[in-house]
Amino acid sequence: MLKGLNVVSDVVVYNALVNGLCNSVRLGEAKRLLEELANRGISADVKTYNSIIHGHCLHGQWKEARRYFDEMMDRGILPNTVTFGILIDFHCKDGMLRDALGLFRLMDKVNIKPDQITFNSMIDGLCLTGRLQEAVKLFDSMVDRGLEPNEFNYNVLIDGYSKNRKLDKAIQLFKKMKRNGLKPTTVTYSIYASFWSITYSTILNGYCKNGKMEEAIELYESMDDPGISDNVYMYNILIHSLFRAGKLEDARKYFNEIPNKEIMPNVVIYSTVIQGLFCNGMVLDAVKLIIEMEVKGCLPNARTYDTIGKGFLMTKEVDKALQYFRKMREREFVPSDSVVSLLTSILSADELKNL
Repeated sequence: MLKGLNVVSDVVVYNALVNGLCNSVRLGEAKRLLEELANRGISADVKTYNSIIHGHCLHGQWKEARRYFDEMMDRGILPNTVTFGILIDFHCKDGMLRDALGLFRLMDKVNIKPDQITFNSMIDGLCLTGRLQEAVKLFDSMVDRGLEPNEFNYNVLIDGYSKNRKLDKAIQLFKKMKRNGLKPTTVTYSIYASFWSITYSTILNGYCKNGKMEEAIELYESMDDPGISDNVYMYNILIHSLFRAGKLEDARKYFNEIPNKEIMPNVVIYSTVIQGLFCNGMVLDAVKLIIEMEVKGCLPNARTYDTIGKGFLMTKEVDKALQYFRKMREREFVPSDSVVSLLTSILSADELKNL
């Protein structure tokens, strides 16, 4: 492939080509290039194999990835942290935790230290399969190995606690994280804001799902970074939960402050507030919001139409409900099963045909 060049190609050039082909989903060509490398007497190195292994992992071809891993070991090319990290991450994401754990233990046997990324993959894999205690133990072992957990290590375990309804543990870890001053300083502001937004939303969502609304409000008010608190997703979590908890004034207060933060409410938050108003018998307020939404150019989606139609049916305003269901059909949206069930219980067969 490279015989026409006037320079002697070395492993660095081949590595760049192999990596590029693997990333371009051209595995066949990458493997032929690996063969050419051997035929020309140029020794492949760990970077060459990392690219090939990563390419096969991207395709879910675990046997092939493992074959190349074994081949490099047989040829005396020691894998590095990146090699193990690739294999462990993909095995964890594909639910093959036993294989991932085997690879993680093998790292110790061949005297290769896992890094924070490798630990993150393993901790996440354990949390995803419900093995939370093992995840915590692995997290705690990082310090013993001379590694300080980073923001992403903390976040994956906080998420694991929250999903397993261990909210107090999640909060303790969250507070410990803040005490340790883990705020990114060497990354861009956008990545920083994105990370903290995920962390705060995980805790906020956990509080709301467990009915701890005072704690949720306190946490929200404590967010001192406008890039995080001025976030439609965060508002939606809080407003939805406040309506469910019957705290109407608080829900409306947070919705009404959104424009002051120079944020545009999206279709999700409009649907949430419309549903909350209908459920609490505030039909006129819901109607005003429907009109406001359309005036501001925020088009309803299927869920919005479902919410509006169901709201009018609940208040016995069938004609208005049918008006929105017809609009829904015009836009080729399909009502949910619960709405269809409600319609069939309220409308006659002839009325259903005219929809």
